[in-house]
Amino acid sequence: MNRDERPARARGLPPDRFLVQDVPVLMPVDPDGGGTWVSVSGVGLSLALLNRYNESPVSSDGTFTSRGLLIREMAGAADPIEVGQELERCPLSSFRPFTLAALGRGGIPQLFDWDGADLTRSEVGDPGLVRASSGSNQEEAERLRGGLFRLASEQPGGLTAAVLERLHRSHEPDKGPLSICMHRKEAMTVSLSLITVTDKLTSIFYVDGPPGETSGGLLRSL
Repeated sequence: MNRDERPARARGLPPDRFLVQDVPVLMPVDPDGGGTWVSVSGVGLSLALLNRYNESPVSSDGTFTSRGLLIREMAGAADPIEVGQELERCPLSSFRPFTLAALGRGGIPQLFDWDGADLTRSEVGDPGLVRASSGSNQEEAERLRGGLFRLASEQPGGLTAAVLERLHRSHEPDKGPLSICMHRKEAMTVSLSLITVTDKLTSIFYVDGPPGETSGGLLRSL
């Protein structure tokens, strides 16, 4: 997952270990809101949060709870089913629109979409891009980035960790608002989180900075 943010927003803190409902969890932290945008737990549950820009109110009027706090509260869930149950009990009207992706060990990614009025659930069955989020052109971002992921998934070996890292560092098709490592005046990609879950390893490889312009990274494991 790449994180795109405004230049004025505080720099995210690299992944650290936390206990959520007595479950060990790895996640970076947003100093502004106190929440996070991605996590992985000791039971192999991965969560990722994306803003739904097209449905978010333009005005900042009103009181909203930081969407990143949702992951901090739900990161200790047993599986995506429990995540969905917790979302159904949550007063979502206090949150701006979002998509929460949940992936259990060996399962199909589950997407929970809150549009400001209704919560819907769907699955992603095909290999490739799970979801894209763009404050510039949502439809084109999904089309162009999705095409790059589909092409990579069809190559020998498929979407390995190395291929996923390369894609998220990529400025294809052109460096700008639609590239996977995104750059525009109002916002840019500020970090990359690559989660690995196997029988022997649960980790986040984290690049602190625009991944297309930042070499290396740090590894945090449970």
